[in-house]
Amino acid sequence: MDFFKDGKMATTTKKLTDDPIVLRILGLIKKKGKKEKDLSGYLGISSGGISKWKYDGSVVYLKYIEEICEFLDTTPNYLFLGSDDEDRLSLGEKSMLEMYRGLDDGRKKLVNEMIMYLSKDVKRKKKENVV
Repeated sequence: MDFFKDGKMATTTKKLTDDPIVLRILGLIKKKGKKEKDLSGYLGISSGGISKWKYDGSVVYLKYIEEICEFLDTTPNYLFLGSDDEDRLSLGEKSMLEMYRGLDDGRKKLVNEMIMYLSKDVKRKKKENVV
């Protein structure tokens, strides 16, 4: 930010927030090769909104957590707790888990048996170098 002091132009720099959630959001934006303006457009907010998160300590981003996670292909768990990406489920895996949880016990048993069968088949084929 520039302003005049004693007739001369002076420059001040804003201090970046120390909010770990915002820092993770910013880190993922960079890591995924995206831009803050892409996120603000996705959320339907001005780029100044993200600037407020970065520098003014605004926590308004909390109401956009689900959308932020969709845009950055991450989870609230990662944003809030910083767990490793390897520990999280993909959107497809989450969808499958939700469907599985909606099944009755008999259908869950069938799914479990099918997974066990397919898993054994894949292991067998790997041993035979077919896969």
